[in-house]
Amino acid sequence: MSALSSLSQASLFPSRPTFLNGTPLSNLRLIPYSRIQSFRKLSAGKELNNSPSPEKKSLGVATGEFFLGLASFLIKNRVENRPSPTIWKDEEEELGVEGDAETKFREGKEGVGSYIRDTVNQDVVWEQRLKDVEAERERGKVTSPGFSFSAAGLLLPYHLGVAQYLIEKGYIKESTPLAGSSAGAIACAIIASGISMHEALNTAKILAEDCRLKGTAFRLGAVLKDVLKEFLPEDIHYRCNGRVRVAVTQLLWKPRGLLVDHFNSKEDFINALFTSSFIPGYLAPRPATYFRNKLCIDGGLTLFMPPTSASNTVRVCAFPAGRLGLEGIGISPDCNPENRATPRQLFNWALEPAEDDILDNLFELGYLDAAVWGDQNPVNEIMQDESLNTS
Repeated sequence: MSALSSLSQASLFPSRPTFLNGTPLSNLRLIPYSRIQSFRKLSAGKELNNSPSPEKKSLGVATGEFFLGLASFLIKNRVENRPSPTIWKDEEEELGVEGDAETKFREGKEGVGSYIRDTVNQDVVWEQRLKDVEAERERGKVTSPGFSFSAAGLLLPYHLGVAQYLIEKGYIKESTPLAGSSAGAIACAIIASGISMHEALNTAKILAEDCRLKGTAFRLGAVLKDVLKEFLPEDIHYRCNGRVRVAVTQLLWKPRGLLVDHFNSKEDFINALFTSSFIPGYLAPRPATYFRNKLCIDGGLTLFMPPTSASNTVRVCAFPAGRLGLEGIGISPDCNPENRATPRQLFNWALEPAEDDILDNLFELGYLDAAVWGDQNPVNEIMQDESLNTS
């Protein structure tokens, strides 16, 4: 906690940029400019003393750090084409998914409706059940591009800030398909619910305060479920059916990615969000969780940003994409690289809640990064309606 307190003195963004047309985000406060110098001095050094000391680091946090490190390693392996386990090679060969094919449908075989090859990381193939495929087909038309939100842990306010801009400027409509892993899936749920992003930010602060006072590791899962039950509307599963893809990782003899966007009830939907966020040994004191009678863990292990049902997907990453070796990212801290928190700081805040002023800044930074992307991608030039394949 002392480490997080010391970090709260560092500026995350020095001033409001001119491309916001002079309109301040009045309900957010930036850390004063006078604090920037200490942040710059820290950033100039090779190492930042911003992580909990080994003797104070809980087992749960250590487990969470290991999981995030493993996910980062797998991502870099895929991008750099180093030898790594290829997911579902046998199923690909059976289905004939090869070359530039992105989707292959199949009726039968344990209810699997399609296998989707990721357009950026060709090594990764995701599964959809028949009910999920049918739920998307029932929507008929969607607005492209869709938006996919990365796993982010407790960095949810960053995604909320991005969503605020995208909704405000007309990039996200009710017909816009969404997808996400972990906190990214929760962000999608909030967007689909119609709840304001500022109300969601306040709720995130309540959750963060609870974790600061009572601890995060091993108990975050139970707190998260309670908050989602209270916060999300009763018809959230209807709102998300066919629109929001929630990514989870099934544990069989090798990890399998599963995209879920058909939900039977609010409880079923919340269980999907919980499973998508399940960092082993961190969200709860067990190595995995059951989702629909299958052992599963965090969806971010198989892919941080799953594809949407639209022909084009804009990917949103709460971490610096370039530093993680990620490709094809539309919105990330790389959009405004100056005077930003380091990846180490962001990883810390993803596992242990930052103070409220940092959460406010993360929200604003998400908004500002999205604004940079929006300035380069005018809404009237990139958006189009399209029909989903019903053949």
